[in-house]
Amino acid sequence: MGNNRIKEFISKSHELGIDLAVISPGPNLRYFVGLNIETFERFGALLICVNTSDYSLVLPRLDEGKARATGLPYSVYGDEEGPLHAIDNFVRECTGIKRVGFEGRSSINYLWIMRKAIGDFEDVPIDDILTLMRISKDEEELSNIEHAVKAIEEGIRAARESIRPGIMEVDIAKLISDAISSNGADPKDILVQSGPNSAIPHWVPSRRRIERGDVVVVDVTATYNDYYGDLTRTMVVGEPPSDFWRVYDIVHRAHDEAIKAVKDGVTGVFVDSVARRVITNGGYGNYFIHRTGHGIGLEVHEEPYISQSYTKPLPRGSVFTIEPGIYLPGRFGVRLESDVAILKDGNVKVLDSYWPEVVINA
Repeated sequence: MGNNRIKEFISKSHELGIDLAVISPGPNLRYFVGLNIETFERFGALLICVNTSDYSLVLPRLDEGKARATGLPYSVYGDEEGPLHAIDNFVRECTGIKRVGFEGRSSINYLWIMRKAIGDFEDVPIDDILTLMRISKDEEELSNIEHAVKAIEEGIRAARESIRPGIMEVDIAKLISDAISSNGADPKDILVQSGPNSAIPHWVPSRRRIERGDVVVVDVTATYNDYYGDLTRTMVVGEPPSDFWRVYDIVHRAHDEAIKAVKDGVTGVFVDSVARRVITNGGYGNYFIHRTGHGIGLEVHEEPYISQSYTKPLPRGSVFTIEPGIYLPGRFGVRLESDVAILKDGNVKVLDSYWPEVVINA
């Protein structure tokens, strides 16, 4: 996996005219070498010499076991010596380094360390190449996302079976987390938003107790082999507040119409406009306060974006959320989120299928 992806990166990097690339810990390093690692304040990177097609990991000595497990060339260093000598061992064979590529997410300290090791050079962003490579998922990546989605559905099922008056938001989040773990995935951000909190899209679970008449929004992310799934469902405990069904039906229609609009090559702007038009025509345009969706993969938010500004076409292999919402401050909110893939043959696949009964009789 890693070697082929590194070779593809080297091929695409020639157009930037870079001599050396620095891939720091995070999703891009995971993508290239399968290494999910945190070096904290220490320097750690995959160095790729575009000139010679050589590459090597440079990591702290305490991570040598992880480096060895990748099967890639590597150099390690101790805290007492620092990374400069290990970097120099690699770059001395990569001659004529004038342009070095960095990820936008890299710490500026990486730039400073590389300047100490190499001397002066022009730093060049490489995010466009990395995005182009990662945006189209292969079969293994899509399978990982599907596994995460199925585990999340079991978490939402556990929530549906447990929500009742008196239970706290944090308790529901714990039940969801346990169900996801029991189904072989790793729970990540779990949002349980009840009553007026449901109108706050990024509200984190609190000790608020569920009451009859509460709208409950459950937004769940989890990973399988580091790949994300991300789903949201909205339920109501007992008799819903006035206007709930009108709002819910509009959001549900926006969700469904946006998914119908997804096709190989349409833009994120177009799909966003479909969902936004349904909500605006329903009289709630001012209460749809975020984009319609975002890509998922090794990051929970990555390209492509289903937004008013994403004018790029949605490519085959891309996976993203469709999640319109309406939020009435102080009253309630409704959000419905699915994960959608444009397959390599151009067909569209919705990865989730579990839709709980909306009304919880309690």
